[in-house]
Amino acid sequence: MKAGIKTLADELRKSIRPPDIKPTNKDPIERDKSASKDGKGIKKELDIIILIREFDCSGNNHMLHPRLNNRTVQLLNRLKLASGLDMNRVIAFALHQLFEQHPEIKKFIKTSLENFEL
Repeated sequence: MKAGIKTLADELRKSIRPPDIKPTNKDPIERDKSASKDGKGIKKELDIIILIREFDCSGNNHMLHPRLNNRTVQLLNRLKLASGLDMNRVIAFALHQLFEQHPEIKKFIKTSLENFEL
């Protein structure tokens, strides 16, 4: 996604945000790296969140418009509020993982295209 493209929500957030706060794509909660669990035994950050945050999608320039149900969009919006992860990054990571974990999909596409007749 191009850095110059901004949604209306991004513009509104920018207009109401105090000027001294810089936006980041990191977890807004400071965490202790030495301890992975708090006193109640709950992990402070999930490993999958770290993997998604480290996923490099900077070279991707194609835009998709997936059709998601309201519940999924609401969940992705809450994930963004909780961890600072952009919805597009989560979707790109999920699709990448799908194709990596199921190479038979790639093989199916390849064989289908080889057998395709015009």
